Amino acid sequence: MSWIDRPAAVVTEHSIAVVLVVLVVTGAFGAGLGQIEQSSSVSGLSGESDVAEAYDDARTNFSTREANTTTSLIAVHNESDNALSRASLVRTLRYQRALERNETLAPTLTADEATVSIASLVARAAIGAEEREELCNCTITGWSDSPRTDGNVTAGAGGEASSPTLDEQIAQLASMDQREVAAVVGHVLDPEVTSQTSRAAYQLLPRGYEPGSTTADSHLIVVTQETDGEVRAAAAISEEVSAGQQAARAIATDQPGSESYYIYSRGLVSPQQNAAMSDSLGILGPMALLFVLLSLSIAYRDPIDVVLGLIGVGVVLVWTMGSLGWLGIAFNQTMVAVPILLIGLSVDYALHVVMRYREERGERDDGVRSAMRRSLVGVGPALVLVTLTTAIGFLANLTSPLGDIRSFGIVTAIGIVATLAVFGLFVPAAKTVTSSLLARFGFTDTPAVLGSTGFVRRVLGTGAAARRAPFVVVAIALLVGAGGAYGATQVDVATPQTAFMADDPPAWTEELPASMQPSEFYLKDNRAFVYANFQAPDKQGFVLVEGAVDSPTVLEGVAAANETAAEYDAVFAGPGGTPEIVTPLSAMRQAARQNETFNATFHGADTDGDGIPDRDVATVYDAFHDTAPDLATRTVHRTEDGRYTAIRIRIATEGNRDRDAAVAPLLAVSTGFDDVDGVDAIATGQPVISKNLNDGLATTMVESLTLTLVVVLALLAIVFRLREGSAALGALTLAPVVLSVTWLLGTMAALDIPIGLITAMVGSLSVGLGVDYAIHVSERFAEERAADHTTERALQRTVTGTGSALLSSAVTTAAGFGVLSFSLLPALQQFGFILATGIVYSFLACIYVQPSLLALWDEYVPTWSETTEPSVSPGDD
Repeated sequence: MSWIDRPAAVVTEHSIAVVLVVLVVTGAFGAGLGQIEQSSSVSGLSGESDVAEAYDDARTNFSTREANTTTSLIAVHNESDNALSRASLVRTLRYQRALERNETLAPTLTADEATVSIASLVARAAIGAEEREELCNCTITGWSDSPRTDGNVTAGAGGEASSPTLDEQIAQLASMDQREVAAVVGHVLDPEVTSQTSRAAYQLLPRGYEPGSTTADSHLIVVTQETDGEVRAAAAISEEVSAGQQAARAIATDQPGSESYYIYSRGLVSPQQNAAMSDSLGILGPMALLFVLLSLSIAYRDPIDVVLGLIGVGVVLVWTMGSLGWLGIAFNQTMVAVPILLIGLSVDYALHVVMRYREERGERDDGVRSAMRRSLVGVGPALVLVTLTTAIGFLANLTSPLGDIRSFGIVTAIGIVATLAVFGLFVPAAKTVTSSLLARFGFTDTPAVLGSTGFVRRVLGTGAAARRAPFVVVAIALLVGAGGAYGATQVDVATPQTAFMADDPPAWTEELPASMQPSEFYLKDNRAFVYANFQAPDKQGFVLVEGAVDSPTVLEGVAAANETAAEYDAVFAGPGGTPEIVTPLSAMRQAARQNETFNATFHGADTDGDGIPDRDVATVYDAFHDTAPDLATRTVHRTEDGRYTAIRIRIATEGNRDRDAAVAPLLAVSTGFDDVDGVDAIATGQPVISKNLNDGLATTMVESLTLTLVVVLALLAIVFRLREGSAALGALTLAPVVLSVTWLLGTMAALDIPIGLITAMVGSLSVGLGVDYAIHVSERFAEERAADHTTERALQRTVTGTGSALLSSAVTTAAGFGVLSFSLLPALQQFGFILATGIVYSFLACIYVQPSLLALWDEYVPTWSETTEPSVSPGDD
C-alpha cells in the first residue's frame, strides 16, 4: 500500500468519522473569528534606514514645539462668489468657532492657535488697525516639519500683547462693510509688504491666486490637534483625534452659504479605508459566491456536488480566517483578497476531485467507495504537490519589506493547506456518504465529465494535436515569451498614495440592496483638490546637511542649492510663482529685512557683496538665533553647548506629482554638497522614503519570483525523479508556467499597470498558482503513458480528462479573482485583474504549449516501454 492509499482508504472507509472530525476542528477555528482585529493601513518598511533616521533628525532637531501634533487641511471653495468677501470670511470664522466648541474635537486641539485661516489674519489686522491705526504685528511662522508646524501656519505672540478671540474676530468683521473688509484684505495681501503675516497669508491662498488681488476662489483653514506621540503614518492617529477630524467634516457639511469644504487629514484615512474594506467585502463576497455557484452549476450539473463544494469553501474560509484571529494577525486591505483567492483555489481542488471521481465511475462501475478511492489515489499526489508549490509561491512574500505583505503570505499559505485538508479529506468523505446514500435509493446516475463530448472536447483536443508540430508550437510560444520578457523590463514601479483610497462608488452600486450599498468616499477627491491648489505637509522634502555647517563654503552650497531646486517643475510654487524653498540663507535674509541690528550683522559678514556671509558664520548664526529664534531653529541646529552641527533645507513639492519627480530636486540638491568639504548631505522626507520603498518593490518581486522558481524547480525535479524516474519532467512542468509569467508581465507593461505594494506579489503568486495546472497535466500524462498508451493517446486523454477539470477550474478561479476588479480599492482592482489574467495564461500554456513539450520530452527522453499498438480504454474514440 502506497503512502496515498492509506489516507484514501480512511476517507472512503470511515467517511462519517472524517466528516465529524473536520466539523469539530472547524468549530475550534471558528472561535478565532471573534478575535480578528482590523487595521486600515499597510505597514511600512521594517527596520531603519539612513533616510528614515535623517527624517527623524530633520523633524526633531528643527522644531520649536515640544508637543506632538497633527493637522487637518480644510480648503474653503466658493465657485459663485469671492471666498475673500466679508460674508465668506465671517462664515469661515463661525466655522472655526464651531470647530473649537465641538465636544469631540475641542479636547484634542492645541492650546494656542488651534485653527488658523485667512479670515483670522484679516480679522486680527482689522482689530489691530482699529486699535493702533495700523496692521497688527503678528508673528506668523511658515511651514515646517511637524504636523503642527510643517506645512501649517502658526501664530505666535511676538509683538502682540494678546490674541483676539474668535468671537471678537467675528464681531469685528461683522461690524464692517464690504469696502472696509476689502481694504484690510488688500493691505494684508499687499505684495510689497514683506511681513511674516503677509507671507503666512499667501501660504493659505491657492497657487492660482493673483498677488495683490482682493478676490480668490478658495483659501485654507489649518486645524491642529495634539497627539499622544509622533505621527509617521495614518495608523498612528488615535481614535480620539480621528473622531475629532470626522467631526470637523460633519460640521462642514452643515455650514450655510455657498462654500464647499474639502478636508484632508491623516485621521480620516483609517475610517474611510475601514469602510472601504467592509463595503468591498460586502459586495465582493456575494459576487464571488455567485460566480462560483454559476460555474460549479455549469461544471457539475449536479446540485449535491454544488452544495458540497460551497460547504467546503465555507469550511476553508473558517479555518483560514480563524487562524488569522488565533495568530493575532490584523485584517487590512491586503487581506480583503484572501477570501476571494481561497474561494477560487477551493473550487480548483473540488473540480479535480469530483471530475476524477466521475471519470472513474464512468469507466468502471464497481461502487462509490472504490471509485472515490481510485480518484484520490490518482489525483491525490498532484494535489499534495500543488499545495506545496502554491504554498511556496505564497510564502515567497516573506521576502517583502512590508510586514503586512509577509502576513498575507503566511495567511494564504495556511489557507492553501486548509484547502488541501478540506477538499482532500472532508469533501471526498462527504461525497462518499451522500453518493452511497443516494445509491441505496437507486440514484446512481453520474453526469458525464465536462469536455468528454461535444464542442469543449474538440476545443481541448486541439492541445493534443501538439504531437503533429511540437517544434512550431514551442517556437511560437518562445517568441511570444521573449516579447513578454522584454515588456517586463518596461513595467513601471509605483504605488500611488491613492491606491488604497476608495473611489466614488460606481453607479451600478445604487441598484444593490440597501444593506450592500457602499458608503460615501470623499477623501480621494478632497485630497486631489487640496493637493492641486495648496502646499501639503506630507509633500515636503528635506535635505539635511551635517558637519561643519558654520563654514562659508557651506552657505555658498546653500545658495547653489536654492538655484538648483528652483529649476525643477516639481517644486511647489505658491501665488506669484515663487518656489517654496526655505534655506538658512532665505530665512536669514527674511530676518534681516525685519530687524536692523541683524541686518547689519548679516551684511557685515558679507565682504564681497554677493548676499552670502563669507566670514564669522558662527557669529551670524548666533545673532540669527537671538533675533528670530523660530526661523533659526527651523533651519540651523544649535547644540546645547552652542555648536552648529546641521542645517536643513526644506523643499515643498507638488502634491499630485509622482514620487520620482518629487524626489528629483531633493536628490539634486543633496548631490550638490558632495564637493563641499566637512559636511555630508542626505535627501529625506516622506517623498524620499516612499520612493525608496517603491524602488525596493522591484527588488522584492525579483527576489520572491526567483526564490519561488528555484524552490519549485527543485521540488518538482525531486518529486518527478522519485515518481516517474525523470527529473527533467519536473523542469519541463515548470516551463509553461515561466512562459505564462512573462506573458503576464508583458501585459502589465502594455496596459501600463505598475508594480506596486500589492501587484509586486503577482510574480510569485502566478508561479504558485500556474504550476498547479502544469502539475496536473504532467501527472496525468505520466499516468497515461505508464498505462501503455501511445503518446498521441496519452495526450488526448490528458487534455480531455484533466484538461476538462482545468478548464472548469480556470473559468471559476479567474472569475473568482476577477471579482476583485469590482473592489472599491484601486490596488485590489488591479490585483484581481492581473491574477485573473495570469490564470487564463497559465491554462492556455498548460493546454496548448505543455503538450508540445511533453511530446518532445517523450520522444527524446523516453522513460516508459514503447508500444506499437495503442491500448484501448472505455471512452476512447
